[in-house]
Amino acid sequence: MLASYKNKTISAVMSVLPKHEVDFMDEMANYAFSESQMKKLKKVMGFGTRRVAKPGETVSEYAILGIRKMIDDGVFTEKEVGAIIVTTTSPDHFIPPVSNIIQGAFDFDTDTICIDISQGCCGFTVGLSYAFMTLDSLKGKKVLLVTGDMLSAKVSIYDRASRPITGDAVSISVVENTSTPNEVYCAMKNNGKSAFSVYIPAGGTKVPITPETTAMKEDEFGNKRGLNHLVMQGDLVFNFIINDTPVMMEELLQFAQEDIRNVDYFICHQSSVFTLKKLAQRLEVPQEKMPNDIVPLYGNSSSATIPVTLCQHFEEMFAEKEKLKVMFAAFGTGLSLGAALMELPKFHYCKFIDYPHQS
Repeated sequence: MLASYKNKTISAVMSVLPKHEVDFMDEMANYAFSESQMKKLKKVMGFGTRRVAKPGETVSEYAILGIRKMIDDGVFTEKEVGAIIVTTTSPDHFIPPVSNIIQGAFDFDTDTICIDISQGCCGFTVGLSYAFMTLDSLKGKKVLLVTGDMLSAKVSIYDRASRPITGDAVSISVVENTSTPNEVYCAMKNNGKSAFSVYIPAGGTKVPITPETTAMKEDEFGNKRGLNHLVMQGDLVFNFIINDTPVMMEELLQFAQEDIRNVDYFICHQSSVFTLKKLAQRLEVPQEKMPNDIVPLYGNSSSATIPVTLCQHFEEMFAEKEKLKVMFAAFGTGLSLGAALMELPKFHYCKFIDYPHQS
């Protein structure tokens, strides 16, 4: 799907990260690698530190903390919120929706639209498209786009492929109508035939969690997992990213009648340093236009990584300009692809806060 929206913008971003930090080198015993192998993997794959939530912490708790901070800082008022859109694959509960939990924590109007979308790494771009569509019905009100996951709890500590990059975070992006002329172009694609390239076998109605599903079994690559842990066919996912994402991005540029050389930054989902380097090479764009340093600092936090990247690089991005041509692009579970091309203004609120864990 290709679509365009007039006079929409992002006006503020808050990323809430767990204060708890884990270092890849401290987990050597879990992976059965030698110290020299660990150091080589750290260099080649970009493994480093990552932020990990404590057991029982939820997407809604992180979002509520961030939204309360934004209200206290005067970013918006409760009366200005017209919709809450949440994209996550780790909801607090099957019922109720996370968006309703967030709505109930504040004095938001009962007319506030609440939408939960089951999306992983592609969640920010998918949620952004839904936010733009929703804004056409909100008049002067704003959308709070909440994106993020607590996936570390769903990845085996003995998973040598996924565990070293998995982090947790939740971001809140304020999306609103603007009087400044600004056309936004969006793309969404899905390949459901490969949906099980990334999945968690147990935990839903198809395979409920039982003592048997929690039993660890070792695969041919030395990874130990239970059926309630995430499984990813890394080669299929990597090929999907490298082969299909550039095609989608090029289609979006053609739709917008824009030259790729005019795009100032490509803010992509942070799957890994290695993947993003390959993606930049495939697109033939300079590495400095596609930041790739988030996984070694904070980990891959699924749908939160694009706003986390914005928070990390916002000041340097806007050091010399008040407005930038930016393409957001994401790829992930589903398998799903999404992108948005827009002129992004230098808004005045883009920050991190740590989530204070309970002792």
